[in-house]
Amino acid sequence: MKFSYNWLNSFFEEDLPKPQKLADKLMMRFFEVEEVKKVGDDALIDIDILPNRASDCFSHLGVAREIAAIYNLSLKEPEIEFKSGSKELTDFVDLKIKNELTPRYVLRGIKGIEIKETPEFIKKRLEVCGLQSINNIVDITNYVMLEMGQPLHAFDGGKVGDLIQVRAAKKDEKIITLDEEEKSLDGSILVIADDKEPIGIAGIKGGKGTEIDEKTDLIYLEAANFDGKTIRKGSKKLKLQTDASIRFSHGLDPELAEKASRRAIKLMEKYANGKPLKGSLDLYPDPVTLKTIDLSIKKTESLLGVKISEEKIIKILESLGFEVKKESDLEVKIPTERRDISIEEDLIEEIGRLYGYENIESKKPKAEVEATKKPEDLFWEDRLREVFKASGFTEAYNYTFIDEKVKEIFGYDDLVEMKNPVSAQYRYLRPRLIPHLIKNIKDNEKRFEDIKIFEIGKVFSKKEEISVGAIASNLNFREMKGVLNSLLTELNISDVGYERSSNSWAGEKAAKVLVGNQEIGQIGEVSKELTEKMKLESKPIVFQLKLEKIVKLASKTKRYKKFSRFPVAMKDVSVLVPVKVNFEEVLTLANKAAGEDLIETDLFDLYQGEKIPEGTKNLGLRFHFQAEDKTLSKEEIDKLLEKIISSLEAKSGWKVRKK
Repeated sequence: MKFSYNWLNSFFEEDLPKPQKLADKLMMRFFEVEEVKKVGDDALIDIDILPNRASDCFSHLGVAREIAAIYNLSLKEPEIEFKSGSKELTDFVDLKIKNELTPRYVLRGIKGIEIKETPEFIKKRLEVCGLQSINNIVDITNYVMLEMGQPLHAFDGGKVGDLIQVRAAKKDEKIITLDEEEKSLDGSILVIADDKEPIGIAGIKGGKGTEIDEKTDLIYLEAANFDGKTIRKGSKKLKLQTDASIRFSHGLDPELAEKASRRAIKLMEKYANGKPLKGSLDLYPDPVTLKTIDLSIKKTESLLGVKISEEKIIKILESLGFEVKKESDLEVKIPTERRDISIEEDLIEEIGRLYGYENIESKKPKAEVEATKKPEDLFWEDRLREVFKASGFTEAYNYTFIDEKVKEIFGYDDLVEMKNPVSAQYRYLRPRLIPHLIKNIKDNEKRFEDIKIFEIGKVFSKKEEISVGAIASNLNFREMKGVLNSLLTELNISDVGYERSSNSWAGEKAAKVLVGNQEIGQIGEVSKELTEKMKLESKPIVFQLKLEKIVKLASKTKRYKKFSRFPVAMKDVSVLVPVKVNFEEVLTLANKAAGEDLIETDLFDLYQGEKIPEGTKNLGLRFHFQAEDKTLSKEEIDKLLEKIISSLEAKSGWKVRKK
């Protein structure tokens, strides 16, 4: 989330450290800073705010409160007091809520406003945060949202009836939004309506019909709290995501609505010359209450591994806005905006991060730890890593989540969707390693010519599994198959074969990986269609294996086969096959037909030309026969060869000629 350095600085009497130094401190005490960039006479600080802190830190005030606690500074709260006129809000409009999905709705009014240029400092701060100036009223609502974290919406009171209500949309009801798109609604979507029609989509977007324009004189200001799940589903259904819907989707503090409403009216009074209407309509049927958590000093010391004085602990908690009362231990009241604090351990974590984890000395455990046997899965994962690295591959660690775009590109359906995703974007658990591995190639191919990557990680379909995947931008299909064969050989897995197959992600060169008759994975070239969709410059080859099956087949003990002391007999044949047939398919059929006495098959000739039918190719094959316990007779060799020929000619369009 983007924050203005100058804006954060405005909450304090004394200057904050320089932007980069401040960012370094925030990373040690708060959240990861992704970027610090100079923007004019300001600086943009991009902070990765985790979803559990949305209710207090999706705002400049929330981050400033953290800075105040970190640097032990006094925080200046935004000015929210204003002087009301003599006219009552209720003389103009009434308010009703016709659902249980709106915990709070605050409506205020201001009359006699002037639509004019927005003050320069507001425009600059909005611009740093990625918002363009529209007019002073709309800019103020956006400004307060970024300042305090509460989305607001201003209706032109002259275009609204005598009643504002929050209700479920009616079936096939329509609304034209502020960006002039018509949206069809249904009962799963909340709307703000007057006594005639919808005037806004609750928590998502305002309607065009009540838009602020140059003639606007009266404004009704909405500061509401909506059910996060309802807003998230509505935003998804309408394919309409806004700054407001993102905030509501994560859940907001209902107490914030009143403060933000007063703040916006104060700014409109100051910068739009309006006269606030007396009173407000505040429907808040079930007010939230402060919860209290008992905090043990002894437990704090035990979990953090360091002794922090009671005085220091109280100071840290109070700097974060907690109320602390000393009893036998400490009784801590939690501010309503800190929805992430629910148990004693949460408070101890807050104390630890503000105290500074780098200030906690590392100590060896006092108890003796008994060595445990390493699980088989972990043993083979480590062995796989060694083999991959020896082959020049680099390990990747990707998220186990995928987004809607990946779902559409790869044509996935029936995905596992999370009830509480880390973000509204990444809602699904990945069913394969392949999408992320392909993206790894895309992200790196402009900087590196040769890319070879592998990953060992969880995938999710009908059950949770561990998969092994690898991708290379600089190898062809045969070379990648060689890597795979070497990998399986190092794990002492034998009887490996390949059978032509098709996959949604693969082009013409694709095969099942078989051990005996058991499929353990797939290998293939990324399809042309997928290459174009992902905008890849290379044509990578990728394979994926199931770790569970590898573990069952692998052996820690190398098995050595005796050399046969009996002679090898060789027979040559020519096979006419369709052009698309791979040598591996021919090899698999021959091995199945002849059994153990066929010890090797060579491809010594490949012909495509005028002497054979169009669309075919001729393969010259040399079969090596050898038994372990005897010299094979001519009759036995001929019989084995006939079995192979029968197996090959059973395939449609295949013809065999002996040499």
